[in-house]
Amino acid sequence: MADTSNYSKRTVEIRVGGRYRLGKKIGAGSFGEIYEGSDIFDNSEVAIKLEHNSIKYPQLLFEAKLLKSIPGTGISQMHWFGIAGEYNAMVMELLGQNLEDLFNFCTRNFTLKTILMISIQLIERIKHIHDNHYVHRDIKPENFLIGKGQTEQTIYIIDFGLAKRYRDEHTRIHIPLKENRNLTGTARYASCNAHNGLEQSRRDDMESIGYVLLYLLKGSLPWQGLKCKDKTEKYQKIKELKMSTPPEKLCEGLPIEFAKYIEYVKKLAFEEEPEYKKYIMLFTELFKHKDFEMDYMYDWITVKNNTRVLKEASICRSDEFSKAQNQIDKKNRNDNNIDSTMKDNNDTKAIGDSNYKNQQSMMKAFEKYNDKENLEANDIEGIGKKKGKTGKNEKCYVF
Repeated sequence: MADTSNYSKRTVEIRVGGRYRLGKKIGAGSFGEIYEGSDIFDNSEVAIKLEHNSIKYPQLLFEAKLLKSIPGTGISQMHWFGIAGEYNAMVMELLGQNLEDLFNFCTRNFTLKTILMISIQLIERIKHIHDNHYVHRDIKPENFLIGKGQTEQTIYIIDFGLAKRYRDEHTRIHIPLKENRNLTGTARYASCNAHNGLEQSRRDDMESIGYVLLYLLKGSLPWQGLKCKDKTEKYQKIKELKMSTPPEKLCEGLPIEFAKYIEYVKKLAFEEEPEYKKYIMLFTELFKHKDFEMDYMYDWITVKNNTRVLKEASICRSDEFSKAQNQIDKKNRNDNNIDSTMKDNNDTKAIGDSNYKNQQSMMKAFEKYNDKENLEANDIEGIGKKKGKTGKNEKCYVF
């Protein structure tokens, strides 16, 4: 794929579809590159995915049609698709960070509560895709993103470049089982059947979700970091490890529900419908057993809130001490100007009064310090927020 990064380096403004400004590159999918963008009419944020029209097997049109056909919770809304110069372009809803980035943000340590809340949403998302007759075939942490603003508690599934229809929409006839297929997806999270060259179906997405959850629980999988001479040997070793490691060994040290999930989905037949409600109930019961509250306070939200509170409280404490110190210094300067001809007893009284007032000022400063140290996040919600600026461009290049 040709490099489109030079677009964002031009001095002129680039527009896609005559309406959307092209911004900086923020990522890449299976068959395209993704950029930030904005709507020139209301300045709302969007994501723009570009795919060069010279590639042998273009996928963006397929992905655009798929997104349009399966709207729902956790599915990015598509705004526009068309030709943009030498590129196929798709404009869609801009989302937040992916699970891999959030995992790193939380020092690669998610609590059980967060992972259980993630697991329920992941199963719900893949069920929605399966209900609309597609399998995703590239389940991995990077393909699950959180929303922005009012949807920050929702986990979205993205990148349908490798998705495939597994049954007819009208007759519901399932595709046949084929062998000797190339591995499609990401080897780390691919199912055993995918490694064995079998056609993928719903069961393979479910098994991949299991490996994603184990990765987030343990921080790594047994088949990571293998030393191999080439990709073929690497895939073979990953396959052997996956097939030889029983679920109870794979999930050693974890709640038994995770081993049960892996066991359930690996027993599914090629055309069999996964028991989505059963899997969700499995994790929901564990959630209740641990007395967790379904408040959608994921670890990354807690970390961000705590960081903001500490930062803002530190600023407030610094400001309060500066004000108190300025008041004390001002008072001291006034005290030093006392007429030197005053009597000794009056001098003593004035100095005593000054010291007393200084002590009172310092006590008030410490009282404010203690108050600020106990600030809650909602007490300083509006502090330090800045509104975005909209720049003006003299020229623009419209596709």
